[in-house]
Amino acid sequence: LIVLNCTTAEDSTINSGEPLDNKSTSTAEQTARNERNAGNCFLSVVHRLAASKSVSARVSACSLGPVLWNHLDFPRQLQLRGVITRALHDVDVGVRKATAAVVHEISEMLFDRRAVPWTVLMVERSMTDPEPQLRAAAMTLTWHLAEHLPNAFLGDASKGSLSIRRLPPRTDPTFMDVYLLQCKLLPVASNLAEDRIASVRLSVAAQCDRLCTALGEHWFSVIIDLLQALLSDRDDRVRSEAILCMPRLVESVISGASEDKSVSVLESLLPQALKMQKDASVLVRSSLATATGELLVFLVGLGGAGGSLSPPPSPGHGGVNIDEIGSYKYYKKHVDQTLIPLLQKLLQDTNPDVTSASLRAVTNASRSGARDRSGIPSCSHKPDVDDDLVSLASHQSHTSIDRTKPVFIPVLSEEQVLRLLPTLSNLATSTQWRVRQSAVEIVPALLGCTYRLETRNEISKLCINLMSDKVDTVRKTAAECFCLGGSSLARHGEDDGGEWITKIVVPHLRICSQSEDSKQRLLSLKMIDIIITNGLCPSKVSDPASSPSSFDDSFSSTEESPLRMLLDIASSRASDNVANVRLNVGRVLGSVLFLLDRSDVDYVVSVLEKQLEEETSKANGGDRDVVYFAQQALASRSLRRLESR
Repeated sequence: LIVLNCTTAEDSTINSGEPLDNKSTSTAEQTARNERNAGNCFLSVVHRLAASKSVSARVSACSLGPVLWNHLDFPRQLQLRGVITRALHDVDVGVRKATAAVVHEISEMLFDRRAVPWTVLMVERSMTDPEPQLRAAAMTLTWHLAEHLPNAFLGDASKGSLSIRRLPPRTDPTFMDVYLLQCKLLPVASNLAEDRIASVRLSVAAQCDRLCTALGEHWFSVIIDLLQALLSDRDDRVRSEAILCMPRLVESVISGASEDKSVSVLESLLPQALKMQKDASVLVRSSLATATGELLVFLVGLGGAGGSLSPPPSPGHGGVNIDEIGSYKYYKKHVDQTLIPLLQKLLQDTNPDVTSASLRAVTNASRSGARDRSGIPSCSHKPDVDDDLVSLASHQSHTSIDRTKPVFIPVLSEEQVLRLLPTLSNLATSTQWRVRQSAVEIVPALLGCTYRLETRNEISKLCINLMSDKVDTVRKTAAECFCLGGSSLARHGEDDGGEWITKIVVPHLRICSQSEDSKQRLLSLKMIDIIITNGLCPSKVSDPASSPSSFDDSFSSTEESPLRMLLDIASSRASDNVANVRLNVGRVLGSVLFLLDRSDVDYVVSVLEKQLEEETSKANGGDRDVVYFAQQALASRSLRRLESR
């Protein structure tokens, strides 16, 4: 590499008496020529390595191909191509795999159209290799070479995919050359899609969208038919990968089509997807839920965050008349009539894995108007962890004062959210506790799509019902989502979060704190901790005359600040008859003490001092844990005073 990238010494034939301009011009030309042909002297080394009996030597000979490719004149480049061709027919599979990688690299450096037919021939050779991994790699070679074909004919592909150009127009002289080579590449993908080995077909299913983008709109209908065939494959892994590829293919077609192909892709693939909701494979149904969520996000996101869908690039001449019904109504029809009903059916699947995947799809569709291209959303809980003590807190880190509030771009409309609520309510009664937990975790995302208090009231019932669940993890998750929902509301304003906290959360928090069940009283203290720590408590209560509440009129008319109300609720449990509740009063108040104003700090200190006095006056000095946490909270207040000085 050092030798090839260094310029050769100046030609000694340059006359020192020549004018400076002529000398510099001759030197530049000579340097460029030396750089282009600097690899000629190394070609003999490549031949010797390729003729060796050592596998490593033959692999090294191929690996030198990309290094030397741009530093050989055309006759010697033909020799190098011969070495690579023989290596692709080598008896050792390791040599053939290394050669396939070399062809992949060389396809990015094509600048001479004379080398393109040979590269296509290498792709066809990989397609017929007896090793399934090489045949699977042939699919990657196919779309990768298809991406770089226009570059090769238009002059330079040395920058790889960074300089990818689209297929030239029909009036361009190079159009027919590129088109004919594409005609050779497409059968490679078609043959691989019919391969007898499932892993090869899976490779095709996973990369149909890349091939679609690389070949251009002339081949959209062919690739759509190819994916349709893979959606009916006999292997469940192939069907699963094909359905995951569907939203990416739809996006490629709608983004790149200029005629009615943007319409036909939905009409062609969605009926096939509907059939797969009854697939016998759990993997396929789970993938269908994920793909449906991604497609839902894309179709709604076509109109941006505002929620209005933009039209396709141009109206079609057949199929659905977009000019008559409008692009918004057309895409909204698929969202309302196909995708949401499909998700509702998958939410009611008997398998908890499918249900969880559907819930994640709804959550992701509710959170953002732009799909993350980096990968498929993953479950927030690992499937192999079965710990009843794990809750949403471990994933949300609500104990941090510097927490960054999430920004939700509403995708589902309020009416669509209401349509999903009955299904989610049924899931909340599932016998699987993980399903119940997943059903309530979606609450913050759904709240991001709402504007009316009545709708939020209906959503809150999901949390309220599960806050009495027999599983501790479900109760904690329901309480956390119930409190954190105020930070996810669609308007992102203090009024929204304040309304949620004061009109919905705090009234139920009072009920929990007065419950005869000690678990509910403990839960109320946890809710207070979450609200104050995350800064969800509004500075003042809304005017009850302008925002009437159906929960507690006396609460709305009070002049106390919401923060003081929460502290009053916590202090009311300082003399609880259950020691575990009393000690959590000190623990919670101590954890939020540094977030309070001076007046609130003085109030909390008086409560803790009174609790400590009452506890130590009991027989045997009271419960030592209660005393410990009260003393810790008071000590933290003293430490704060020292730091402020």
